[in-house]
Amino acid sequence: MSLRIVPGSLICREFGGLEAADPNWLKEVDYWEDYNSRFFRANGKTYKPDDSNVQTWLTAEDRAPYAAMTRELLDDLSARMDLSDIDLVLMAHWLPDIHLGTSVTNFALHHLGVKDGFGFAISDRGRTAPLFAMHCASRYLKAGRRKALLLSMDQKHLLYRSPVVESLQPINSAAAMVLERDVRSGMRYAGYRRLALTKQDDLEAAVAELCSEMGHAPETVCLIAPPDLLNRAGHAGQVIAQSTRLLCSAPFAALQDAQSQGANGAYLVLSQERNAVSAVMVVADNVRLAA
Repeated sequence: MSLRIVPGSLICREFGGLEAADPNWLKEVDYWEDYNSRFFRANGKTYKPDDSNVQTWLTAEDRAPYAAMTRELLDDLSARMDLSDIDLVLMAHWLPDIHLGTSVTNFALHHLGVKDGFGFAISDRGRTAPLFAMHCASRYLKAGRRKALLLSMDQKHLLYRSPVVESLQPINSAAAMVLERDVRSGMRYAGYRRLALTKQDDLEAAVAELCSEMGHAPETVCLIAPPDLLNRAGHAGQVIAQSTRLLCSAPFAALQDAQSQGANGAYLVLSQERNAVSAVMVVADNVRLAA
């Protein structure tokens, strides 16, 4: 049974403000400063005044909670196709929600009126989370389960300052796709791999190995990856750069762009977390899947 991305279901959006800040939230500054202090201490670090981003987190005009972004995507998708028979909702993200503790997958199931679906979030794999989510969906959709909604998103505001995140200048963004068994059109999911790299210059060999393992000559595969990985990959085929500002939405946004241009063939979508690369191979047919 092949697993495919349903045509017309791959969407990616950038968002401004989806929620107005409430001035009363400023009464909670001490609470959130204490939260930060305890969070840092739990990770073996000392929280200092310069680390705080609480004021911005509470008052930003471009707050975009994950549930609000999800509602926008689901309303868009629901206007195009029936989502009431979803078996699985997966949500992949790297940065925390601006509404800490919200179950976005439960929100999605309720918003769609799905009564027997299962949902969970993947947040411990950095920016490789959306690729691992595709792998999880492919493993779950068996024994009569055939349809999954995959969400990937990140929002830009943290309670504390992070030089790593600030260097990326993230944008509020979210992507969605529907994966389904036994459909005859759309892009076919061809597998997931994760490879450890012993040194930085192993990437070129890793990409060639991934293409070969999945049955394609490297020069026939379009590599979709962040710019730094493309520079190191030395790939012989076509390349498309992911936007680093889109974080977990980036792989699917780049895939959407590729399909909007009418490209067909095999795509290797790549991301790296620490010393390992994760990759998904998808193969396009003659039907565009992007909106």
